[in-house]
Amino acid sequence: MTGKTAAGGTCTCAAFGAMGIIGVYVALALAPLALAAIVAPQGNGLAAELGSGLALAGYAMLLMQFLLTGRFRTIGGRVGIDVILRLHQIAARILTVMLLLHPFIYWPSLARMMATPAFASGIVAWLLLVLLMAMALLRPHLAIAYEYWRASHGALAVLIALAGLHHALAVGSLSAAPALRWFWIALAALALYTLLHSYLVRPWLQLRDPWRIAEVRTLGPARWLVALEPENRALAFDAGQFAWLKVEPHPFTLRENPFSIVSAPGARRVEFLIREAGDFTSTIGALVPGTRAWLDGPHGAFTLAAAGGAKRIVMLAGGVGLAPCLSMLRAAAAAGDRRAYHLIFGNRCEEQIVPKDAIAALVPVLDLKIDYVLSEPPAGWTGAIGQMTPETLLPLLSSGDIAETVFYLCGPPPMVTASLRALAALGVPPAHIVTERFDYD
Repeated sequence: MTGKTAAGGTCTCAAFGAMGIIGVYVALALAPLALAAIVAPQGNGLAAELGSGLALAGYAMLLMQFLLTGRFRTIGGRVGIDVILRLHQIAARILTVMLLLHPFIYWPSLARMMATPAFASGIVAWLLLVLLMAMALLRPHLAIAYEYWRASHGALAVLIALAGLHHALAVGSLSAAPALRWFWIALAALALYTLLHSYLVRPWLQLRDPWRIAEVRTLGPARWLVALEPENRALAFDAGQFAWLKVEPHPFTLRENPFSIVSAPGARRVEFLIREAGDFTSTIGALVPGTRAWLDGPHGAFTLAAAGGAKRIVMLAGGVGLAPCLSMLRAAAAAGDRRAYHLIFGNRCEEQIVPKDAIAALVPVLDLKIDYVLSEPPAGWTGAIGQMTPETLLPLLSSGDIAETVFYLCGPPPMVTASLRALAALGVPPAHIVTERFDYD
């Protein structure tokens, strides 16, 4: 999803949005510590205080993980869902260390505590957390489909939350305090609501707005255009946003994939530029027009609004990372935007420059400069040659007023990372960079 900062007034809102979300997260993580200090101000010794503190804050963070993955537009729409996903992954590592470590701080009495029946739920939660984190870190190496991994990940998280809730309410000198008990019950109920909303309420709402596959067309090597048309309402979205696509008879399925929208807002038809990369995308060519589909969206904050009042916009796209950039360029052309645009589009070979005709059609109606970058160019190629690295990009980026420019980056993580290095070498401040990335370690 979408991590961003930008120049102009929108940058300030985005920064406050991100800081606000992090602030609420930290406040909720610290809330049980504050309540514990109120109900038991005398303390129980350094080891007990430290062990209890890690457990209280860690379990609060665990319950908030459900909220971070709930795809709530009021959260992800302000800072981008990929920023929320990154926060989710970083917080998962931190809370795992906290929760796995906390029982060992009670080391002198750990064996006696583990032999107590009331601690059984805590032991179960601890072991399941080890399994959950191991599966999360090893996911790229596990030979299971993503939807099955996702189902197991969610099921384990629920079991850990429930076992942890029992442990929090049944064990310890603080568990009897009404304030803490109600805090855990309320936060667990919010996590449960998020789960029900994601897997039951949202799909039920999608039943009102089915879609149909309208067109499936190959554009180049492993590149496809998939177009959908609504049976009822069209999708209102901003150029640059994305949606989760389900091609199933019903929306109550875990088989879904996020794709950036390549078409411009306003039309009933929604188009996606998709690259074959395994699982669902390897079957794109077999999709039959007329097949029922479902969309969850729009999502994301990788939009022209992030540019604020910038006078010049530079877009660095790699592969199908072109999709949101092309959508924004089409929207800018339709709106008569007179700002200067510069598109730098990197691919392996010339056949992957798609849809080249759609890009070229924008030149007469926009102040648009285009640079194509190929790592394996054909004979006679006159464009830039190489990977999207600082060495390749710096000569293309050296002109223009950086103070009046916002840079959009979208593509494979290595390309985004290399592009960020190139912009840093140019002295571009982070507040002038907007990124979209859907893959993290």
